[in-house]
Amino acid sequence: MSTSRHTVAFVLQGGGSLSAGQIGMLRALLEAGITPDFVVGSSAGALNAVAFATDPTLHGILRLEEMWTRLRRRDIAGVSVGGLVRALTGRADGLLSTASLAQLLSSSVAMRLEDTCLPSHVVATDLLTGSPVVISRGASIPALLASAAFPGIYPPVSIDGALLSDGGVAADIPVLQAEALGAQVCYVLPAAVNSGRAVGTGGPVATARRALGQILDAAARRDTAAAIGTVHFLDAPVTTASNPFDFRWSAELIRDGYALAHAWLHENQGESARSRACADNAA
Repeated sequence: MSTSRHTVAFVLQGGGSLSAGQIGMLRALLEAGITPDFVVGSSAGALNAVAFATDPTLHGILRLEEMWTRLRRRDIAGVSVGGLVRALTGRADGLLSTASLAQLLSSSVAMRLEDTCLPSHVVATDLLTGSPVVISRGASIPALLASAAFPGIYPPVSIDGALLSDGGVAADIPVLQAEALGAQVCYVLPAAVNSGRAVGTGGPVATARRALGQILDAAARRDTAAAIGTVHFLDAPVTTASNPFDFRWSAELIRDGYALAHAWLHENQGESARSRACADNAA
């Protein structure tokens, strides 16, 4: 845990396979001695957040890196002819089954959110109201499946009577949610950004994710501008990859995420120290 008196949160953005770089960022932060009091994430960022909180050590990060580098589309995108027919005829709420993703998560995260070594919070979107919902207790896998339920691709998940979907829709970078949970200093771990050279490629999912991303970017800028505490944005890896279900670039993204975070920490060490001092004085 952080040794200073202010409360530190790691905030992890969603992005499907483009969130792989967050594993390198987590490693750089831990090596620099920066540890959170809690973590909060949306979509794939929530998966990384809860897996990290389950074992918030360098050993745990290496396990996450191994998982990401061996991950393939079939491991999270269970496709069947019957499932596609049911979805296309309106008898199912998603094109893909979550069974493969649930199996993957069962070996990576604590079974209940309150059992993680660090407090962890998962952000999903209430389909009825469009508002963000923060899940802090209960079974972790349903919460993570809800947070990662990309609209139309994965079915929404019912939790405590609410039908929940992708957390990135309501709070792609949940800084305001972190502050509501008590964070005074937030380190934002972004997903990779597309270089722009792959526009028009990647298929319908990539196109939908790119269009939604343009909307979410504006909302994220609005939310972070409204934050009252200190918000540190780590640099995002840049990639030609665009499909959030394409995991071929995971090793490269992890490497780039680590290198960028290491450089960022070196360049901003003095600023971070001043921020900690200001936060301590305000406490």
